[in-house]
Amino acid sequence: MLKLSIRVAVTASLLFGAQTFAADAVKTLPLDSAIEVAQAAMASCKASGYNVTVMVMDPDYATRLVLRSDAAGARTVEIARRKAYTVLKTGMNSGDFGKTVPKPEGPAQPRAPGAPIPGVNGDDNLITFAGGKQILVDGQVVGAISVSGAPGGDKDDACVDVGLAKLKK
Repeated sequence: MLKLSIRVAVTASLLFGAQTFAADAVKTLPLDSAIEVAQAAMASCKASGYNVTVMVMDPDYATRLVLRSDAAGARTVEIARRKAYTVLKTGMNSGDFGKTVPKPEGPAQPRAPGAPIPGVNGDDNLITFAGGKQILVDGQVVGAISVSGAPGGDKDDACVDVGLAKLKK
């Protein structure tokens, strides 16, 4: 009888635990959709002559996908990651977040070549550059997409918009 009680208790806890895990699972963009969105953003930038990195990040800040064009600078990967992180952390487009950050008083301090771009508000992952936006499916945030490497955040944003349009079809 004791063995049966233990088996029932273990089975119930496993079933309950699996249901709890499924209920708590973060909804993410399916990989095939992430690939389609990222490739569309990349193709748009390429057609404009921009060598960029495209990143898709899950809501839990895990990198889902990175596409880096052959001639994109190495730094574009980190900048794209920080743009996507900023979107998820703040709930805003990265460029809109940048508009909320007060401009530093006086001239910016020069950085050594290759030095990291400073973070914001004590978070070294936040960045104020445009080019990162939420990925929404049925009104729910399922990730962020960012582009880095075009000559200006507005151009990065335009490529992101082309990618996001793939979800609306």
